[in-house]
Amino acid sequence: MNMKNKLLLALTIAFICSTFSMFSEEPPMEGSNWHNDAYKFTKFYSLSYQYQEQDGYALVEGKKLHYWLYDSISNKSYHGGDTAIIYNKIIPNWVENMGYVIDYDNIKIYEPNNNLATSVRTLMKQRGADISVALVTNQNYTDYVVINEYFPSKNHYKTTIYYLYR
Repeated sequence: MNMKNKLLLALTIAFICSTFSMFSEEPPMEGSNWHNDAYKFTKFYSLSYQYQEQDGYALVEGKKLHYWLYDSISNKSYHGGDTAIIYNKIIPNWVENMGYVIDYDNIKIYEPNNNLATSVRTLMKQRGADISVALVTNQNYTDYVVINEYFPSKNHYKTTIYYLYR
């Protein structure tokens, strides 16, 4: 292989790797780089462990979306339904680490959200999660994060949308 072909191959590999890393999505709790010092000396090893972080996919309006799922209420969780850390620390730090800024003036909340896709409800139920989070990127519209939360005491879902800008 001559030098020109080697250079072309190296540039192609570099382009593919950079493209993959640009579109890869770290889990919110890992990708946020936020750590709660209050748990520093306790038995908790990570926030992802505390909230039983999992992922899965659901079809919403014909689009396959990658969801991150969390348990804040079961006996396996240590938070008793408290999701403030997810909304106020984890998600903002996660999206900022990906180069986004949240438009705090235009947050949308739908409660109850009776129109939440059945596939999202089913995914959450299957995984024992009361929180689901998805980063939705569109080529023609503003990117956003959607957070769905299930309230067993009210038997309904709340959906919060954080619009994002780069």
